[in-house]
Amino acid sequence: LVPEHREALARYEQTARLFPEHALGREALVRSIRLLAYLEEWRRAGELSDLFLSREKDPKPFELVIAHSGKALALVADGDDVKALASVERARDVVERHGLDLAGKLPRDLAQVYYALGEIRRVRAERIALAPVTPEFLALLEKRCQLILDAQSAYSDTMRAYDSHWSAMAGFRVGELYQRLHEELMKVEAPKAKTERERQLVEGAMRLRYSVLLSKAKGMMEHTLGMARRTGENSSWVERAEQARQDIETAEAAE
Repeated sequence: LVPEHREALARYEQTARLFPEHALGREALVRSIRLLAYLEEWRRAGELSDLFLSREKDPKPFELVIAHSGKALALVADGDDVKALASVERARDVVERHGLDLAGKLPRDLAQVYYALGEIRRVRAERIALAPVTPEFLALLEKRCQLILDAQSAYSDTMRAYDSHWSAMAGFRVGELYQRLHEELMKVEAPKAKTERERQLVEGAMRLRYSVLLSKAKGMMEHTLGMARRTGENSSWVERAEQARQDIETAEAAE
């Protein structure tokens, strides 16, 4: 459907540009931001979000949510997780103030808010290097694991919108978090041992302990692929999930 999305985007942007004061121009601008986020054109989504926020004096709640989250996605993609979090918090403040995030299924437009929050936490988690080992290893590992759990929570909220595209993105990211953590932990040098037998026992214990991360990663990839089969989702994120699943199976065999 990407060609149709591109054509729709071109029409929306043209309408927004030619009729900035008209209600349809305003609606077209909001729809442009939504489509750009869907198409993962983060920078352009951020630019139009800035335009909307500077132009509209009395925006509706969902319009604000779309604009702030569109800006957040652009900022985190550009590496500025601090400003991105500020934009996410503005969007979440609107959500809370108007009761948009109630129990059960979420409105689809909230998916990009929680995905942006997940991305911020993912970036912060993967910024914490575990190898080579330092005296702060355990504290760093605990901090990274907590950020992974926090990111997973945000990605899970993304899936509550029941949009197959956003769910595929979020599902892949959750599996990837555990897969990358396992890869990095396997680079950590085992503690010194007196004999080769002791070294093997220590290394075996480490690999056994951390193998659960591969199971979590594989389970999430399989969940994502199952969702894709049920819904007909066939984006690049599904292909990435399938490749990741195969890589994880190879890693499990090696273990």
